[in-house]
Amino acid sequence: MVSVIKSCTMNGICGEITKVECDISRGMPMLNIVGLPDTAVKESKERLRAAINNSGLTFPLSKRITINLSPAGTKKEGTHMDLAMALSLLVCADDIYNERIGKYIVLGELSLDGRVNSAGRITPILMSLKRDNFKSVIIPKEDVEKAIIIEGIDIYPVETLYEAYGFLKGTVHIDKISGRRPERIAEKEANGADFSEVKGREEAKRAVEICMSGFHNLLLTGPPGCGKSMIAKRIPSVLPEMSYEEMMEVMSLYSISNDETYSADLRYKRPFRDPAANISLSAMIGGGGGMPKPGEISLAHNGVLFLDEMPEFRKDVLEALRQPLEDEKVSISRASGKTTYPCKFIMIGARNPCPCGHLNDPLYRCSCTSMQIKKYKDRISGPIMDRFDIFVDMTAYNNEKEYAFEDSSAGKDSKSMKKSICLAGDIQAERYKKESFKYNSQLKGQALQKYCCLDGEGKELYAAGCSALKVSKRGADKVLKVARTIADLEGEEFIKSVHLAEAFQFRRRDEAEV
Repeated sequence: MVSVIKSCTMNGICGEITKVECDISRGMPMLNIVGLPDTAVKESKERLRAAINNSGLTFPLSKRITINLSPAGTKKEGTHMDLAMALSLLVCADDIYNERIGKYIVLGELSLDGRVNSAGRITPILMSLKRDNFKSVIIPKEDVEKAIIIEGIDIYPVETLYEAYGFLKGTVHIDKISGRRPERIAEKEANGADFSEVKGREEAKRAVEICMSGFHNLLLTGPPGCGKSMIAKRIPSVLPEMSYEEMMEVMSLYSISNDETYSADLRYKRPFRDPAANISLSAMIGGGGGMPKPGEISLAHNGVLFLDEMPEFRKDVLEALRQPLEDEKVSISRASGKTTYPCKFIMIGARNPCPCGHLNDPLYRCSCTSMQIKKYKDRISGPIMDRFDIFVDMTAYNNEKEYAFEDSSAGKDSKSMKKSICLAGDIQAERYKKESFKYNSQLKGQALQKYCCLDGEGKELYAAGCSALKVSKRGADKVLKVARTIADLEGEEFIKSVHLAEAFQFRRRDEAEV
């Protein structure tokens, strides 16, 4: 008899059903695991033997045992199939079959004493099973908190191998736990930071408002101490909450990367990633041994990636952002195969205008030569610059009012900005409810023409502005997308000339200084 227990194998963010088949026959006593197992899977044979014996169950001695992980052509990684292999072996040895056995997906790692430990990566696995219409899973009890947030999944938690085997035989009862959407927690301020603390800088605040509304990329340029990082650090306070589907995508990516920073108290909060300038290429894009793990651009999925002191990042790291910014996904190729992760994020960059930071600064004299300035700006290539939607040139604080300790003229606060951003997001959700995209920044081709119509005066202004600024075709499309977002913020159905004019004001304006 050949027994079959179903488990799951991960490939990127997607799971694939794996049949754990076991055959016990006469021959030289040995336990073989086949089906492209990695080292962790191969080592499980010792865990299986000890766990079965220490659970008071009988390990078949003097038999040739073969466990096949099907499909055999897919590489199997991790220890989450230990429990499925042990159950398949026991079912085969005891010659048991009932309808219950094929109903469940089994996940869990075994300890030598028979306890079932966390399967790891439980969120993406169960999300994949849900998409494939598998509803019943046997998982470790310690993974219930992570699994219960997945709607439509029936969970049967187990603590020991003996309990799991008894449940399959029908001699042990386990109460079913049904997955459900988690409640939205009370809103919290991001580290107490609020845009009301930023004095002046209304143009930068307006730019942030537009970017967060339409998922546009933003580059802040200004001298040291002008408030670039201060503004960027307050962006989490105005980010709208994610939908349930977006949250599950993000939690899946963090589960795969073993990153615990996106914990339960941050559910529905959009990620905000702030990598250091010395980050490596694999840490930014994704990679590592075995199955590549998500990088910073994937951990920022549905959120924000902030690159402070952007020219200080390695050239190859910045250039690697080109295609992911366009495709909203990144493919990592290795000898073992190709893994693809989503990476739809808002890129916020901050830089100084020159190496010393005081170009056009009214308070300090710039000590850089024109060649040094050009070399510094060239660290961010033209193609990367062209992927920014909005550019803001900030000046140094230079008057007594701005330096005042108490100033009531702070301007917009985070609460009012977030309200406007959420309203603009609702408008886009309604407009694009039948489309495959959600935000104005994702408009392309015919969709761009359909949703960004201009009247006669608008067409003239658009042509004149693109010609005067000498923007690329990508840049010209970005002007339309930003204008569409500005119109949404104003509650206007159609793009007007005033919206286009503001969009052009946020285009790149430093070509003459290079």
